[in-house]
Amino acid sequence: MKMSMFVVTLLLTVTMAGARAEEDDAIMGNYQGAFTSPDWSSRYIRAQVVALSEVAHRAVLFIGVDEASAARLEIKGRTRDGIAEFKDTLTLDSLGGAHAFEARIEGETLTGTLKKEGALPAAFALKRVFLQPPTLDMAPPEGAVLLFDGSNTDLWERWPNTWCLGGDGSMEVCGSNFKTIAEYGGGTYHLEFRTPFMPRESGQGRGNSGVYVLGRYEVQVLDSFGSEPKDNLCGGIYQFAVPAVDAVLPPLQWQTYDITFTAPEFDTAGNKIKNARIHVLHNGLLIHDDVELASGTPGGISDQEAAAGSLLLQDHGNPVRFRNIWFKPAN
Repeated sequence: MKMSMFVVTLLLTVTMAGARAEEDDAIMGNYQGAFTSPDWSSRYIRAQVVALSEVAHRAVLFIGVDEASAARLEIKGRTRDGIAEFKDTLTLDSLGGAHAFEARIEGETLTGTLKKEGALPAAFALKRVFLQPPTLDMAPPEGAVLLFDGSNTDLWERWPNTWCLGGDGSMEVCGSNFKTIAEYGGGTYHLEFRTPFMPRESGQGRGNSGVYVLGRYEVQVLDSFGSEPKDNLCGGIYQFAVPAVDAVLPPLQWQTYDITFTAPEFDTAGNKIKNARIHVLHNGLLIHDDVELASGTPGGISDQEAAAGSLLLQDHGNPVRFRNIWFKPAN
């Protein structure tokens, strides 16, 4: 039976500083604002700032005539005494070519200028913002099974060790994969996760975990904030599908997966007659639209597919946290 896809409003709520974790450096994150020079007031600018270490950051800039045409540019900067500074020449074809770029982040505000030779500098001011996914803290709907509410892990079993309760309604990767005792099939899976702040790490060593539906089909969890989507980065389905849009939030900020899964079907002899399908909203944004999965993904509990299985959360050696996990069957 075909199930209806899980639907939410594709909007992220913007809040200012206030949800900051203790280990946050008060620099990394999303920055929104505008050009303050009158001649540039209608043009578009925003930024993602990624920590490369305690003394270096990378700014991903989106600048253009408007949001749709904004170019994606990267620039590295140095950080000292809580202030990050950036300086380079950027090529902006839609805005007339090369522009000298200078900026600094101080007090969670990014200010600076763009200047084309022979023209007056265009000033901008951006504030650090926290984007809240629309289904964050969403209660299980009628007919759903609450798999984890923060109070205990009674519905889960170690593989081979148990996980640590965080004391804040979450559980943390703690020396093993962790999976539900019961098996589930097609339906909607809601999970919330938070990657750790690991500024000295990079690539797959930075906040790595994964959500395995039926224990076999992984949606990647990773701190890949500020990177273009790939199948092995956050939200990716390894070897199958690249996220359609960049929906990743910074480390230490809670994120959501709303996964609608159609289990594979088998005949009476056990032969597969229909492939599994997966539909994923990451922080309310559609990243996978009913993708067909011809097999499981690497690293699961079995390379043999089945119509039901445990929900498995992966240990990849990083202290990723999960909370508010529930499942609503398709039927």
